[in-house]
Amino acid sequence: MGKRIRVWGALVAVCVGLVSPPTRAETARAGLALAAAAADVWAEDARLVWIENDTGIDAAGQADAWGYLYYSAGRHAMRSWSVRAGKIVHAEDHVVSAEAPAVEPDWLDSDAIVAAAHAAVGAEAVQAGARLQSLLLVRGVFGAGTAWVAVFDVGPGPRLFLLLDAQDGDLTKRWRG
Repeated sequence: MGKRIRVWGALVAVCVGLVSPPTRAETARAGLALAAAAADVWAEDARLVWIENDTGIDAAGQADAWGYLYYSAGRHAMRSWSVRAGKIVHAEDHVVSAEAPAVEPDWLDSDAIVAAAHAAVGAEAVQAGARLQSLLLVRGVFGAGTAWVAVFDVGPGPRLFLLLDAQDGDLTKRWRG
C-alpha cells in the first residue's frame, strides 16, 4: 500500500507542477529556428551575431538552454532569446549595441565542435580534469570569419581558450586568460 501511495503522490506532484520533468539537453542548432522566428518578429533586418550555452555544457556539446543574440541595423539594437526544450524562456534587450556581422550560416553544430575542441585540448589535459565551461559562436571578434570559442577550466590558474574554425573545426588559436 505504501508504494502505491508514493507512486500516486509523485504522479500528482508532476501533474500540478510541483516537480518539473527534466529538460533534454540539445545542441546549439536545435533552438535556432525558434530564436530566428522571434528575431524576425522583432526586426525585419535582424541577423544572428552570437550563440552561447546558457546552461552548463556537457562533453557531447549539448546544453539544456542556448542563447541567441541578434543585431538589427535599422533599430541599432541587440536582443537575445534563450531557448530551453523548444520554448523561449527569456528574452532581453541589450543596452550596449554595436554593429555586428552576422555569423555565416554553414557552421558546424556544437556536438562536432566539442569533439574538435577536446581533440585540440588533448587527452592528457582532459584526463587531468580540463572541463568545458562555455562554448560560443561569433564572427568578427577574434578574426574575420565565423568561429567557435571553447573555454576550458583547467584547474588552478587562467582558463584555456580555443578558437576553432566554425566550418571545419580546425584549431586556429589557443591562449590562457
